[in-house]
Formats: sequence, structure tokens, C-alpha cells
Amino acid sequence: MEGKTMEENSQAHILRDLRLAMKRKGMGGLVRDLLLHPGNQAIALYRLYRWLYLKGHLYLAFFGYRLNYFLTGVDIHPDADIGPDFHLDHPQGVLIGRRTKIGRGVRIYSKVSVGAVGLPEENPFLEIKDYVQIIHGAQVGGSCTIGEYAVIAANVVNVNRDVPPYATVVGNMGRIVKINGERVNPDDYKNYKYNPADFHGPPEWHDPSKDEQRWETSWIDPKMYGEGGKNR
Repeated sequence: MEGKTMEENSQAHILRDLRLAMKRKGMGGLVRDLLLHPGNQAIALYRLYRWLYLKGHLYLAFFGYRLNYFLTGVDIHPDADIGPDFHLDHPQGVLIGRRTKIGRGVRIYSKVSVGAVGLPEENPFLEIKDYVQIIHGAQVGGSCTIGEYAVIAANVVNVNRDVPPYATVVGNMGRIVKINGERVNPDDYKNYKYNPADFHGPPEWHDPSKDEQRWETSWIDPKMYGEGGKNR
């Protein structure tokens, strides 16, 4: 029953991604991005081979997995469970390992590595909650939970423990320096364990009901540039 539910979720994520892309960019923008944007190509291929993986077509799934890496430089294991409205910006070198669950609206940048770390008998599992941002070069690994709207800053290494919602994480060993924009003492969060009660809904700057109206400007959108390719 659980496998069937995951399969249905995978199909729903594919349909939602297509619907969001159509609303934001139209058919022309969708086709253009699938042909020319490596991040969108990587996500589309992942959605396909993830569905094959859940259907039990393992050889086809892992062929798609290796094809994705060859074409886009993105390594997303078919066992990874990624929610809708996922973004890969400048995705070269991104690694998303097995036993990883990623929520809605998460944004990941180049050379980021995320995945559960541990022996099989330890049953490692990594969960990244909704609307988390993981910036260039960060490494998140271990059996831990990254709370909603957290930001993992560039080149952060060894984030291997729970992170509260709204947190900003910087530096070696992933020090938590802000919660919801307010400075905090990193030592107070060394032994933090994720608690759903710490999430109090979207911050003031984000209205999830308007996600479908959000316009994600394409990196090849000619409106971004003036004559000669210079920014206006």
C-alpha cells in the first residue's frame, strides 16, 4: 500500500510540475526550458525514472539515472523522494542521494551534496522540509531533518544534525546563527531535535497560495537583456 501511495505521489508531482510551468511560462516557455535549461531537464528526467523505479522497472530506472548524469551533470538517485515545485539553479555537480526526502518548493544550487549517511542497518534517513534553500557548495548529510524555510549558506559543510524552521546555517559544522532573521547563539542549537511545533506557518514575505502565479524568469528570457546581450 505504501509503494502504491508513493507511486501516486510521483505521478501527482509530474502533473503539478507541468501545470505550474504552463501557468508561469506557457507552452512555448515550457518547451524552451526543457530543451535548453539543464536544471529543468534534470528534474524532468528524474520524475520519469523515479516513476519507473516505483513501478519496479529497475533497469530502466537506473538507465535513466545514468543518462541524467551524462546529459546534465546532476546525480539524483531514483530512491530520492522529491516534492513538487522543485528548483535546480545552475545545477552542475548536484548530488541527491538515496534515503532522502525533499518537500515542496525547495531550491538547490550548484555543487550541493545532500543525502542520508550511515550503514544500512542504521536505516539512515534525511528529510528536507518545504521551501528550504541550499546554496552553492553546501554539504548536508546524515540522519537529520532540515526545518521549513531554512537557508543553508554557500560552502557550509557537515550539516549532519537537525536544523529548526526559519534558520540560517553558516560555516564549518553548520552553525545556526539566525532564526527568522534574528541572531541567536549557535551553542543553543548544538543538540536541537526537530519539533513540528517550531513551525508556525509561512513567514510574512511568502504567501504559498500565490505560488502558481509566481513568474520564474528564464535565464534565456530576452526581456532580461538589452541590445548586445547587456543587462538593461
